[in-house]
Amino acid sequence: MGSVVKFLKETYRKQTLWEAVKSGGWRAALDGTVAETTLIHGPTGTFVGEDELGNRYYENKDNQAGRHRWVVYKDLSWPTGQEATSVAPDWHGWLHSLYDVPPSQKDFKRPIYSLKHTPNKSGQTERYLPKGSWFNPKKRNWTKVQFWQPPKTDGIVPPNA
Repeated sequence: MGSVVKFLKETYRKQTLWEAVKSGGWRAALDGTVAETTLIHGPTGTFVGEDELGNRYYENKDNQAGRHRWVVYKDLSWPTGQEATSVAPDWHGWLHSLYDVPPSQKDFKRPIYSLKHTPNKSGQTERYLPKGSWFNPKKRNWTKVQFWQPPKTDGIVPPNA
């Protein structure tokens, strides 16, 4: 039980189990992923690194391949906080065993055209809304077809008429 409490302190940044439950951790445990990470994987895993969004990465080489690396998300609110798109591309490669060395130990070279990684905001208030979306406050209301109107002459008769 001591290793679970230590893991809670390091990973979830909570001092006690009661504090984690009080701050909404019971909702995250409903899906089982956080509970499995805390009780089974967590106490035996070694901390590997943390990304710029605050997600923490662990590894246990004694576990089965494919289950030996995992992430604990910074935001544990359920269901919106545990967002897989909040994992940066370099850490994603390490999690899926594309790289043996974690990005915390080796500099990950990004292409010059790449943008800073941002998580997907679908289903949230910060989501992307196209210009014609009903939910966009600046919705454009244009007509699909515009009929041609001859120019008005204001009583002036063209010379060839």
